[in-house]
Amino acid sequence: MKRITFKSKDGTKLVGVWHLPKSKTNKAVVLAHGITVNKDESGVFVQLADQLVENGFAVFRFDFRGHGKSGGKSVDMTLSGELSDLTAAINLVKQQYCQIGLLGASFGGGISALYTAKNQEKLQALCLWNPVLNYDHCFLNPTLPWIAARKTHIRNDIQTQRWTTLGKRNFILGRKLFEEMVIFRPYEEIVKINIPKIIIHGDKDTKVPYEDSKMYINNSESLVTIKEAEHGFHKKQ
Repeated sequence: MKRITFKSKDGTKLVGVWHLPKSKTNKAVVLAHGITVNKDESGVFVQLADQLVENGFAVFRFDFRGHGKSGGKSVDMTLSGELSDLTAAINLVKQQYCQIGLLGASFGGGISALYTAKNQEKLQALCLWNPVLNYDHCFLNPTLPWIAARKTHIRNDIQTQRWTTLGKRNFILGRKLFEEMVIFRPYEEIVKINIPKIIIHGDKDTKVPYEDSKMYINNSESLVTIKEAEHGFHKKQ
């Protein structure tokens, strides 16, 4: 592995890691992690990167702003900021590799869909794991119990103190992020993507609605359902 730093368009420092195969290649995969975690994705991205390298791909994974080792505070994180970070990462990879695949997990899946819809010429394929495609269903008017029970609390936080916390890590999110969630709609963008794409989603996901992936992907061949899988996949899955 090779650790590097690079910058987003607004100057935010980002930290990434290269995984390189022994033989020369023109193919690379960029990994985009979810919210509250980092470029390791609880170890899953590290394992995936090693497997891809064994199959001849270069792999680049990085921390979005406000996450991991990258600059910025989580309270200042926005969708447009994450899009800028992903753009910087792919532009960096594009300098060395002409064929690029993008894999986005959870919150990073929604960001990846938004990016790909506007930059299809830069990518050869898109893969989304348990993607957040509808911010209304996941955050603004959530349908799943883990966050629906806190809906009123989150709204009050945002209105009174302009920030709230998310998850067991008490990850701090700011008002600007929630304001952008009203504007950005990954589910509308994913249907515009014409390059090869696939969604992989567990049908027992309690964090991101599996029904959203079923609803918004037109071609059933582009949706792979992992039976009995929760949010994220264990080794066998």
